[in-house]
Amino acid sequence: MKMRTRTITVTAVMIALCIAVQFFKVPTFAYSVYVIGGLINLILIIDTLYCGIVSGIIVSAVAPITSFIITGSPVIAAVPMILPCIMIGNMVLVLFAWFVRCKKLELNLLPISLIAGSVAKWGVMTLLIIRWVLPSFGKGLSHVAYKAATVTYSTTQLIAALFGTALACVIWPIVRLGVKRSK
Repeated sequence: MKMRTRTITVTAVMIALCIAVQFFKVPTFAYSVYVIGGLINLILIIDTLYCGIVSGIIVSAVAPITSFIITGSPVIAAVPMILPCIMIGNMVLVLFAWFVRCKKLELNLLPISLIAGSVAKWGVMTLLIIRWVLPSFGKGLSHVAYKAATVTYSTTQLIAALFGTALACVIWPIVRLGVKRSK
């Protein structure tokens, strides 16, 4: 599949934005994980809507790797199988965003599709990480780390995906209008 120069450039910019967002930590703000996760999901959605499915999948795969490199999550270090499961969850959200791309009713269907994608991402990550990876490969984790991982990779992912969805539903119509005007 041939990617145009603009698509490659925008994909690289979106990866750079993901990296920049992952450095954003507010020590006094307890919910910064929801904000950072929401912004990452926003980037995934906007990238997919603007560049297409290939770009969205690339960013979906790269974002968890850069996040692990930046944050050094001890849970992922102990159970590396979590990383591909996060990538798959991101790709599920991207697929739901791509589903409505270039449709005549795109702006009407976008919120419904992204909410469904957020729930699907949560479901896939819950099944893969909470029901399979942690019970099978996370036996060496402490009880506290295990409980934290179950919340982080289920409920937190749903809240962050829904927050990213809300932001995308506000931001995408503006970006779309700007793109149409520049052509």
